[in-house]
Amino acid sequence: MSTKLFFIQILCATCLCMLFSCSDKRALGDYEKIKKIGDEDPSHALAMLDSLEIEIREQNDYVRNKYDLLRIRLNDKAFNTANSDLMIKKLLDYFEEKGSLPEKQEVTYYAGSVYRDLQDAPRSMEYFLKSLEYAQNEGSDCDSLMMRNAYSNLNDLYYKVNNYDAAVKMAQAELEISKQMHKDVILPYLHLGTAYLAQEKQQEAEKAFDAVLDEIIRSKDISSHQSNLLYLLNDYSCMELLPKARKCFSMIETDPFEEFSDFPCMAFAQYYNLCGKTDSAIVYCNLVLDKGTDIYNQYDASRLLHRIYKRRGDVQNENQYAAVYMALSDSLDFGKRQELAATVNNQFQYHLDQQKEQSLKDEKERYKNTLIIVALAAILLASIGYMLYVRRRSKHLKEVLNLSTELQQVSSDEKQLRRDVEQKEKNLEELRTSLEKTTDELSDVKNELERVNAELSEYEEALKEREQQLSEKMDQNKTVIQMLHQSELEGKAEDVIYAIRQSSAGKKNMTSTDWKQLYHAVDELYPSFKERLLAKLGNFTEQQMQVCYLMRIGLSKPQIQNMTNLSRVTIWRWVKKYDWVLTSDDENDVAEQNDQNDVT
Repeated sequence: MSTKLFFIQILCATCLCMLFSCSDKRALGDYEKIKKIGDEDPSHALAMLDSLEIEIREQNDYVRNKYDLLRIRLNDKAFNTANSDLMIKKLLDYFEEKGSLPEKQEVTYYAGSVYRDLQDAPRSMEYFLKSLEYAQNEGSDCDSLMMRNAYSNLNDLYYKVNNYDAAVKMAQAELEISKQMHKDVILPYLHLGTAYLAQEKQQEAEKAFDAVLDEIIRSKDISSHQSNLLYLLNDYSCMELLPKARKCFSMIETDPFEEFSDFPCMAFAQYYNLCGKTDSAIVYCNLVLDKGTDIYNQYDASRLLHRIYKRRGDVQNENQYAAVYMALSDSLDFGKRQELAATVNNQFQYHLDQQKEQSLKDEKERYKNTLIIVALAAILLASIGYMLYVRRRSKHLKEVLNLSTELQQVSSDEKQLRRDVEQKEKNLEELRTSLEKTTDELSDVKNELERVNAELSEYEEALKEREQQLSEKMDQNKTVIQMLHQSELEGKAEDVIYAIRQSSAGKKNMTSTDWKQLYHAVDELYPSFKERLLAKLGNFTEQQMQVCYLMRIGLSKPQIQNMTNLSRVTIWRWVKKYDWVLTSDDENDVAEQNDQNDVT
């Protein structure tokens, strides 16, 4: 009876083990599904993970620790800031002792993320570096995306503690991995350019930012890159690269003045300051100081306001914002950041020393193996060399015997050769005489060619001088026509000219009376202009008519934009479209002026 009971107990235990084993596999399979969902929707994945908690707590240590690690991963992807390191410490102890290399890479990476959230930069950097070491030891089995993110986090940590040299190296490594993975390289280029800018390497920073701008344009999806364009706008403005800043500004679709946000307002302020629109820059800076919550942007805004009022000579406002600037500087506590930078550098140096010690050991072992290989190779080469020497010596003796036979044959032919040489010398003397005659003839031909070349040079100079005279005459004709147009228009419509000058400078708006006077004055100067305009265009709007008349009196594109309040792109397109408005009249004016010059 006892024997039967014993066998029944063994059977139950076996069944329980099989049941728990299947349960463990099922739980790990659920983890992988939730992890994939978390890459796209971490909030939904967290909710799915919570539903498994009661079941998971009855599993073994490995399954429970994998559950806790997945929770930390999903919270990090959902940007939920960690407020304690108790959980990650427990996971570090477990996986660094019993985990595989990929699990060690993952747990140390998320340990770095937790300590990053807790503002513990030295410890965060230590675990990110450990994660990179595990990834490098794994080789092709490592998580490349996690490796790239580790370099990205290290770049941010080094930048925040003013270690810009290390920040550049991390950004370069991040960019290299992104290229190998064929992932988006915009963010790595931004990190690299920002680090170079902090090093005051403007040329390298500009190349990195240009690469970001090219990638955004190449993507043909400007709307999804608005935040990156704001960063580029701010950086180009700080570097005083106005054309590129203006290009970024033209692609930004939102105005932070309407939907307030700290950094976009600061980027707009930097851009307007670069453009010389200091009033707009002041408005955006004050908006950052009034509504902003980010102390770094408030610090930049107060510093920019201080510089603007200093340039204006407004001492009262300069002193006011200088006080704000100094107060924010104290709040940022740059001394503490320098102390933190020193701590991080010391931690990094310790890490480098460990790497150096291991590399020295590896190098010593490598030298030992190399020495053995070199010794064996030397013995082998010596043996091969001796064998080649013996073989070459035998071959040389045979060649000596053959040469002695040939020398005897040569001696018998020597006399005949001497006779042949004497005959050849006579022939050569005759040839030398004929060559001297030919040389004299060639010299005469060369002299004749030099004379012809000299004449051709004189003709070419005369032709260039004639072309220059014709070009100067054409420029003079254009200048005379422009002066004639300006003098005629100013003489017949002085009031209109005054209104045009004020409006083109942006000091007043043209009234309907001003426009009518302008049309009347131009029609008097160019009677056929309106008929040509009607014949060419047919029906046209009032604004199209205004642009054509302003083109006719010779205003530039910016002046036309100021007077009509049209966009810069519309003005550029219409001026190009209606370029024929000026062509025929200008050609007639040039022809009439040429006739007058010929008569004169």
